[in-house]
Amino acid sequence: MARRRGKKRDERVLLLWNQVGKDEFETLAEAGPQALAWDPSRNATEVTTVKEEIDAIAEALAGAGFGTRSVNIADDLDTLIAAIRKYKPDVVFNLVEFFNDQATQEAYVAGLYEMLGVPYTGAGPLALMTCQRKFRTKVLLESQGVPTPAFRRFDELPVSRDLGIKYPVIVKPAREDASGGIHADAVVNDHEALVERVRRVLEDHEQPALVERYIPGREIHVAILGNSPPVVLPLLEFEFEETDDGGPQILTYEAKWDPTSPDFYATDVQVPARRMPKRLGAKIERIALAAYAITGCRDYARVDMRIDEDGNPFVLEVNPNPDLADDVGFMLCAQKSGRSFQRTVVELVEMALTRGPSRLRPRRRTGGRAGWPRARTAG
Repeated sequence: MARRRGKKRDERVLLLWNQVGKDEFETLAEAGPQALAWDPSRNATEVTTVKEEIDAIAEALAGAGFGTRSVNIADDLDTLIAAIRKYKPDVVFNLVEFFNDQATQEAYVAGLYEMLGVPYTGAGPLALMTCQRKFRTKVLLESQGVPTPAFRRFDELPVSRDLGIKYPVIVKPAREDASGGIHADAVVNDHEALVERVRRVLEDHEQPALVERYIPGREIHVAILGNSPPVVLPLLEFEFEETDDGGPQILTYEAKWDPTSPDFYATDVQVPARRMPKRLGAKIERIALAAYAITGCRDYARVDMRIDEDGNPFVLEVNPNPDLADDVGFMLCAQKSGRSFQRTVVELVEMALTRGPSRLRPRRRTGGRAGWPRARTAG
C-alpha cells in the first residue's frame, strides 16, 4: 500500500494494471548507461518504467488521502476479479491496456468492471472498442462531418491500382495502438511499395491494413479532460527534425518507445504549440471535442491531428485512456494548464466516483432507510 499523506478520505482506489514478463525499460535501466550505437558519444535517455508510472499514480492518490492499492493482474482473470472482491474499491483506476497479449481485449476488461458494478476511470467498453479499430473510427468521424484523411482498408491482397487516394499514403495496422506497426517505411509513394507494405501488415500483424492519405504538415495532439463539459488542455505539437533524404516526418513506433533508436531523438515536444493562429487553434479545439463526443470518450483522451499546407486540420486517431506518465504528452498538457500531476489523477478518480458507488462494498446505515448508499460528490 502506498503511504498516506494529507487528510484521509473514505474512498478506496484500486489501481489495476497488466504487465506480463519483464518491462523492456526496466531491463534498460538495470543495464545502466548505454552508449547509442549510432552515436557512441551519447547515452540512451532513461525512460520511466511501467511500475514507476503505476507507483507515481498510487503515491499521488495516497497523498490526497485515498486508501490506495495497486495490483498487476499479469494477464490473469482470476487475479483481477479476486482483487476487486478483496479490496472492495469505490473506484478502479483502470490502467489495463491489453489482455491475453491483445490490445483489442482492453474493452472486455472495462466490460467486466461494468458487470461487477464497480466505477472505473476512463472510457467505457464501446468507446475503447471503437477507437481500437481505426477504420471504424474514421467511418464514424467522416459520417458526422469530422475531417479525417481519405482512407481505404484492405483485408487481403491484391491491392487495387485504382486506390482513389493521391500518393503519398501511409499504411498502418488497422487495430494497433501506440504507433504499433508504424515504421520509417510506412509512407509509400507508388503502387509497388504500397502492395509490399500492405502484405507485411497482413502477414506480420494478422489484421487488415489501413491506407490513408499522408499529410506532410504539423502534428498536433489535443489532450481533453473532463465530461461536463470536457476541457481542451494546451495543445501539444511534435516538431520534427529535417531528414537527410527529405523523407516523411512521422511518429514511428521507435520514436515513441525505443530510446536506442535515432527516431526517438528526432522530435521535440512543444506545449503549447508555437505560432498557432487563434482562429486555427479554435478550429482544432472544436474538431477535437467533436471527435471526443462522437467516439464516446469520457474522463480523458487525446486526439491526434495533422494540419495540411492550407491550414485544414484532420483527425488521425482518437486515443481514450492515454499514457499518464508525468513526462509524456497528456500529463505535459495537464501541467501546462496549471494542474499538478496529483490534481490531474485525483480529478480522474472524482469523475469516476460520480458514476455511483460499487455494489460490492457493504452499505453503511446513515440514519435513513437501511441499505441506502451514502451520497457522494465530486471534489
